[in-house]
Amino acid sequence: MADPQFLTVTREQATDGSWLDEARAAWARGEIGLTLIEPAPSQDAELCRAIATMLDSNGSYQPGDRAVIHARHAAIAMGCETAHQLRERGIEATIVFGLSSLGSEVRSLLEVACRAAERAGKGPATQASPTGRAAPPSGRGSQGPERGADTPPRDFRGLDPAILEGVASGYRALLAPLETAGRGHWIVPIGTAPDPDPAHVPALDFYTQVAGRALAPIGTLRNDGRIRSHDIWLCPSPLDVERLNEGLPRDQHWSLDEWRSLIFRSMAVSGEELRRLAMEIEGVHLTIDASRRGGVLFYAREDGTEFTYRVEERPVILDCGSVGIHSLGGTTEYRSAITNQPTTEVFVAPIEDSLTGVIVYTIPERTVHGTVQAPYRIEVREGCVIGTEAPDAESRKILRHYTGLEPYDGQNLTGAAREAFLMRRVIAEMAIAGFNPAMQPEIRSGRLRPVTGLVLTDEKLGDHQAFGSNDQFMGATPSTYRDEHVEHTDFVGTIDRVMRLK
Repeated sequence: MADPQFLTVTREQATDGSWLDEARAAWARGEIGLTLIEPAPSQDAELCRAIATMLDSNGSYQPGDRAVIHARHAAIAMGCETAHQLRERGIEATIVFGLSSLGSEVRSLLEVACRAAERAGKGPATQASPTGRAAPPSGRGSQGPERGADTPPRDFRGLDPAILEGVASGYRALLAPLETAGRGHWIVPIGTAPDPDPAHVPALDFYTQVAGRALAPIGTLRNDGRIRSHDIWLCPSPLDVERLNEGLPRDQHWSLDEWRSLIFRSMAVSGEELRRLAMEIEGVHLTIDASRRGGVLFYAREDGTEFTYRVEERPVILDCGSVGIHSLGGTTEYRSAITNQPTTEVFVAPIEDSLTGVIVYTIPERTVHGTVQAPYRIEVREGCVIGTEAPDAESRKILRHYTGLEPYDGQNLTGAAREAFLMRRVIAEMAIAGFNPAMQPEIRSGRLRPVTGLVLTDEKLGDHQAFGSNDQFMGATPSTYRDEHVEHTDFVGTIDRVMRLK
């Protein structure tokens, strides 16, 4: 595109890292915006077959549609092959390089953006803090536009979002045709990201906040049908294998080829087969009964989890990789527009003020802020988080952030930003998982555990609860509050559930 908010790079540049030099040079010229990737076919036959299967099973792609592919670094190959196949089907496809997992790169680009703003005579790239004082662009105050080698890096607190207006307007430009013409698809190929360096977290926070606000309309476009499908696909990676093998006997270790084969086979399981397997689970039947006839559900695990909740008149939904009506057992009809691959969970939005009890997790939770070490626990009363516990101070800090108790950086939020943050406290989802037939034998044996750190994978391997937005499946908490994105955060446990209906 000719618009200076976009920089286009090749697939090779995106994977070998040279895209960063191009982006830094563009941002230094004041052309601060999104990086797009030119589509290119893959030579990986297994990957090509998996993408074709997912597109076919989705059921909503038609010639003349338009797709935006928001690809993370670990999934560039999947994003490029997806765009290639879509164009062969008569569907316009654009690949935007998603940076939310690239801490050092985002930090580097933000440094360039700040210097560009200062050279343009806009002063320090800060805004007034909620207390009325301008936050310094670095930990020891501004050093001017050209910073010496011994100058401490910026901490990015209090940055003015206007310095990334090019990024925000780029996302708005990608959404504009979907808003006016509909027939859209938003595809997110993702791969597991390394644990972030704590020094990069403030930069990632700032960047993702700006991007999240710009992308806030996606929820509305999806709910009213202008986005026909919002597809989130896993690209298996060596990091998955590394984490899966931690703590396993050597004779049970995964190879990358074996892991890829398992994931791609799990993506090919039909919706009919998943529906049949889901309806054999007692907890699913109890949830359906509670939705149709009322009553209080009791859920417990051996790890100390024990809570009650209600789901009356809420749809009990099967995630099976396709767009359509996937409510189970005659519960409230709901059209699913979000597809996950690999599939396999049955989920419901609990009545927002109903869940009370304690949820314990024995598996670490990896986030862009770092890892919440296990075991950790979340205490909920009348649907809202009222307390958390974790083994160390940093874990507690991260957990409080994701459950809406206190922002990670300690800032005093006000207005819509505060209200959107507080919505993170509210129960959003209860999900029963672990029954994909390609995965289940390995889950039962203990070889396959929710330890990758990528929610898309882990939430298929264990039951999970989520807090925050849930209007995407007929809950009452919105995905967008005014112009603020409302987070939806999953916490993953095991499948050793005990359920009863009172």
